[in-house]
Amino acid sequence: MNKLLLAVGALFTLLHTTSASAAPDIQGYYIGGMGGYSELSLGDFKDSATSYGGYAGYSFGKDLAVESTFFTTANLADEGDVKARTATFAAKLNHFFSPTYSMFIKVGVATTEVSAGVDDYSASGWMWGAGFNMAITDSVNIRLGYEMILTDLTHDTSDDVLDSDLSNVYLGVNYQF
Repeated sequence: MNKLLLAVGALFTLLHTTSASAAPDIQGYYIGGMGGYSELSLGDFKDSATSYGGYAGYSFGKDLAVESTFFTTANLADEGDVKARTATFAAKLNHFFSPTYSMFIKVGVATTEVSAGVDDYSASGWMWGAGFNMAITDSVNIRLGYEMILTDLTHDTSDDVLDSDLSNVYLGVNYQF
């Protein structure tokens, strides 16, 4: 058991030292597009659909960035028309495993609108996300990400409030300026 802990500690130290010294200079703006799969839980309703959108941000260096995302879903209902739109703003922390591979976590605020036929719901809430990046070139990255948006949506003409969880798994490509 002690040998296993020692080996894990040595591996972590090696990866951390390597990532800190080998991480590229990524300071600056970036913009990208994404496509994926979203699932909406809204009160008793729960369904999923494809999603698409974009993201943009600014990296202050290899460890910290701010990022905004926007995505919309295709029809989420088998019958009727239910679509969701979301915009987020978050602080993003990166960890580089090598100059090519990194992971991120982010936490921030979100606004969500859900259109369900003639009924519209909207609210602001919280979001968190995580994912992996892979640098294709010095300027182009691909990303596999996950975001969870948590809001209490309010009906546009009544006092109805519905607990809402909107998750999004996506593949993105971005360009770093």
